[in-house]
Amino acid sequence: MSGFPSSTNLPAREPDPDDGIVIDLAGYYHLLREKAWIIICCVLVGVTLGGAYIMRTPKIYAATAEVEVNQEQNKVVNIQNVTSEDLSSLELLKTIEQNLSSRALMERVVDKLQLNGGHFDLPPNPPEPYTRTYLAEQLQKNIKVNLIRGTRLIDVTVENRLPGVAQAIAGAIVTEYIASNHEYQIGIATEANQFLSAQAATLQQQLGQSKQALQDYKERHQAVSLDGAENITAAKLKDLNEKLTEAKGQRLKLESDEAQVEKLTGHPPEDFLAISSVADAQSVIEAGKQVMVVRGEVGDLSKRYLPKHPKYIQAMSALKEVQEVLDRTIMEAAGAVGTQYRAALETENKLELALHEQEQSAMELTKLAIPYDMLQRQVDSNQALFDSVLARLKETDVTKNLEDNSIRILEPPAMPEKPAKPRRGLVMVSSLFAGLVVGVLICFGCKLVDSSFKTIDQAESALELSAVAAVPKGKEGNSYDGGFVVVNEPHGAIAESFRTLRTSLSLLGRESERRVFLFTSAVPGEGKSFCSTNYSISLAHLGQRTLLIDADLRVPTIGKTFFKNAFHAGVSDVLTGNVPLSEGCQPSGIDLLDIMTAGHRPPNPAELLSGSGFADLVRDALAKYDRVVIDSAPVNAVSDTLLLLRYAQTVCLVIHAGKTARRAVARAVLRLTQSGSRPVGFIMNRMPEHSGADYYYHYSAGEYGKGVYGAPPADA
Repeated sequence: MSGFPSSTNLPAREPDPDDGIVIDLAGYYHLLREKAWIIICCVLVGVTLGGAYIMRTPKIYAATAEVEVNQEQNKVVNIQNVTSEDLSSLELLKTIEQNLSSRALMERVVDKLQLNGGHFDLPPNPPEPYTRTYLAEQLQKNIKVNLIRGTRLIDVTVENRLPGVAQAIAGAIVTEYIASNHEYQIGIATEANQFLSAQAATLQQQLGQSKQALQDYKERHQAVSLDGAENITAAKLKDLNEKLTEAKGQRLKLESDEAQVEKLTGHPPEDFLAISSVADAQSVIEAGKQVMVVRGEVGDLSKRYLPKHPKYIQAMSALKEVQEVLDRTIMEAAGAVGTQYRAALETENKLELALHEQEQSAMELTKLAIPYDMLQRQVDSNQALFDSVLARLKETDVTKNLEDNSIRILEPPAMPEKPAKPRRGLVMVSSLFAGLVVGVLICFGCKLVDSSFKTIDQAESALELSAVAAVPKGKEGNSYDGGFVVVNEPHGAIAESFRTLRTSLSLLGRESERRVFLFTSAVPGEGKSFCSTNYSISLAHLGQRTLLIDADLRVPTIGKTFFKNAFHAGVSDVLTGNVPLSEGCQPSGIDLLDIMTAGHRPPNPAELLSGSGFADLVRDALAKYDRVVIDSAPVNAVSDTLLLLRYAQTVCLVIHAGKTARRAVARAVLRLTQSGSRPVGFIMNRMPEHSGADYYYHYSAGEYGKGVYGAPPADA
């Protein structure tokens, strides 16, 4: 506590009351616990309103029919309908969902079930009869169609006060939708059948005309059929063209070979092998093979015999003979090249003539085929279209009597046994929850509009002062038992807090400099008199002679606390000189503690306190007492306290936790500081007392040392 600010050396700055505000979950927890009665009242009101709602709300029964939309339309015959729909698309499923609650369908249901106003809680005898459309609109308000997400299932739910009516309407909605859908399909098929019948008659007439035109053309050109003639002619032209091309190639090759033969005239026979026509001749190839065989035999004999050996000589003779045969064969083949060239030239000429004749024939055939093909295509087109329309006409005759089963009733509506509304459990839980939420919001609202200090940390941070003591809230506020808590409950937390205050103030400096203590507050009702009284008692218990002065001349309370209704002369009487100091001090009934009441109420308290008499009073009191405690008026209410600051060595500011506005406290600190006596600290009075580690009062001693004061010795 030695680090507390001094009373004279701190700057006179107005503290910001919003400084140091910390949002803490523990604070909200204790706020809710403190305001639990508000939450309980809100919950009770919510539950009561929920029960009243359940009692007053009529019972509503709900019947549900579940239908399934088939992904593909089932076919009795393999024939396509006039209209085709993709039943697996989400758009179509949503369309069916909307159609099940359409007004047109509701009108069909009203007609089928003969519904009237009594089925919808309408007046039974209206001035004008209810129209079919109005009843359908009322029915729409009582149904709910829901496509189950991710499936092809649709729920149709009907609500009504009569369970039987709800069941009947739910079933009628589904059956009427299926019936209306079937009627629609029949209407479409009938219209299509009529249209196709008219088209078939027209196409049949056109088909007859096109066939007659084709027959007239055949007779006029004496052509039974031209089908395939073009293909045959084209094949012949292709074949002749290929043969002519091959003949030209052969002729050009032989022409080149003949020119080479003429150039090599007089050359050795082996030079003619460079000509392909000569080298490729079969006779030349056979003679060449024979030469190669004999040469191989000669080579084998040369490895075993000498050149003069009879076998070797015989083999060489045979080689010479076959070589001569090869030379003659080569020359004969060279002489035949000219003959081959002339034959190839004659073949080429014949093929060119045949190709020209075939081209002339193809041109004549094309002239006849073009009109023929146009007439034939027209016949084929009319025939195909007529066959398609005729087939579709027969299909519509069959399908218009087939019932569309793309939607089937998966689960028919059952008779509801219990009402669907009101849902008692949900209503009660919702009411309870709503009451709880409203109660919590009210608590938080109270916290938001409350600008008081709730914790010591908030006050220290905002005021830039330290807490010298935290006094918990007692059972009867902080004024029960005459305010003598230190005497009546010496073992309690409140008494311990004043002993802590006594110790804290004693450590502020030398004893000679801390003998006069002044207690004040920002506004009335903070508990400054309670604190000054119990602090004085704690000083007396320490063995120090103490004088408690009630300097609040406007609303004195010290005399009432100690002497009930008995009057004693006091401060005003001493200051006016009517009584001496000794007669103004009265014994309190507590050892070493005397009391000086306010005395007679003066007409001018401020003027009385501003004189030099109070200084003499304090000086004379210090000569007789060890400690002087002054209980003064609130700082913001009157200026009396500011007049007494010059006589006090230690100024303590009392704050009512959770009540005094922050700005009021900040203003009081500023006024005290500007007057030259900044408080050494503040006393947080009436703190909510919970556990020792509590957010609000974490300076409590809890159960530690309980029963020590005023208890008999342990060994007694």
